[in-house]
Amino acid sequence: MTLNRVAGGALRLLRENWLFLLIIGALGIALLALRTPGSDVSSLEEVETILTGGQPTVVEFYSNT
Repeated sequence: MTLNRVAGGALRLLRENWLFLLIIGALGIALLALRTPGSDVSSLEEVETILTGGQPTVVEFYSNT
């Protein structure tokens, strides 16, 4: 298999599937950009301090089950 043949096959793949590849790429970028970052809260006492500190707080629960 020559390099020209491989390049031609890759180019044909891009031409035929550009919309699908664009959607998959956009979903991947959205996943990375919109995901919730991890918290640096390490103890229950720290959570209680944050919640009773007088500032509005958003609490998000996540369960992997």
